[in-house]
Amino acid sequence: MESLDTRFDKLENPRRIGYLIGGSITGTLTIEEREELDAWVSVDEDNMQLYEDMTDEGRVDEFLRWLSTRDTESRLIDTKRRLKFKRKARAIKWWHYAAAACIFSVIGLTIFYNRTNETKGEAGIVQEKLPDILPGSTFAELRLPSGQVIKLDGVGDTVINNIQIRDGQIVYGLNESDTLMHEVIIPRKGFYQLVLPDGSKVWLNAESSIRYPGAFSKAAREVAVSGETFFEVAKDPARPFIVFIADIKVQAVGTAFNVNSFDKTVTLTEGIVRVSKENKSVLLKPGQQLESGAWKIIEVETDPVTAWTRNQFKFKNATIEEVMRPVQRWYDAKVIYEGKISYHFNGTIDRSVPVSKVLELLEGTGHVHFTIEGSTITVKN
Repeated sequence: MESLDTRFDKLENPRRIGYLIGGSITGTLTIEEREELDAWVSVDEDNMQLYEDMTDEGRVDEFLRWLSTRDTESRLIDTKRRLKFKRKARAIKWWHYAAAACIFSVIGLTIFYNRTNETKGEAGIVQEKLPDILPGSTFAELRLPSGQVIKLDGVGDTVINNIQIRDGQIVYGLNESDTLMHEVIIPRKGFYQLVLPDGSKVWLNAESSIRYPGAFSKAAREVAVSGETFFEVAKDPARPFIVFIADIKVQAVGTAFNVNSFDKTVTLTEGIVRVSKENKSVLLKPGQQLESGAWKIIEVETDPVTAWTRNQFKFKNATIEEVMRPVQRWYDAKVIYEGKISYHFNGTIDRSVPVSKVLELLEGTGHVHFTIEGSTITVKN
């Protein structure tokens, strides 16, 4: 049977240690990863001291500022030179310096994207720079009842029938009798925020759409959507707000919720909604998600569900398939899987970065690797 020291020698993978400590700082570790880190820290005093040095808030902030100005190749060497440990009398194991250099790099990549939109720095996790696919941006098309299509990213201020367009935003309210259907379409690599005629706000993710009248009736406010949308419904007790998505109906008065036809879920963040399908009906409370395929309610953290409205990817115990589905829509990429990835991912990444930055952070776990050819991303174990 292996000794304890032998088992932990095998754990001393600097990138893995860096990922665990970075996840500890950002609070994104799973229970199993937390236990793994605790076990590594407790194996000897050197590990404990290294953990304390690496999580010192002043040192981490200083390193992040420095990281944004450095080139990739010199970073690990310079990190080793710059590190100053608290204890002087006792020598630190040689591998602790190598681990410290790599740990700070992985911590930098983990935290850097949570704190800033700058994309200058690279943490050196991937030895060969991946080709890049640029991220999506605000882009939408408005299809009017006449069949006219307006690209909202480049149109100047104008008035068309019942609507005004100011700075690419649609403003309703000129004609309260306009019941003809309008449609906003978001392609891959697109995102758009819309204010409906009643004042309700809608966020539309990539590859999504919404259909609604130019003015709602006095009885109800009805819209039809596809893809992924988030609603903040204007309060109007006399007129329920109804969303039709695929074969389900979501009814609310004043509330906030996310609907996703890609994974067939409705997630409530505020208020109460009634979700119906055929002869089934259920009330959702904040923090609950309905999986409409299985017709099952589960308790969820809503931040990862709605992170896209804040232009973020946020993963909580997610499979690689769950991670890559929104990535492929946001970057308009094709994803191919080679081998089985059983690891579950946690983390937050700004969506404004090129896809290589996302993949570098995922590779930092040591459980997955990627190649990019054109617009195709291959996932490897």
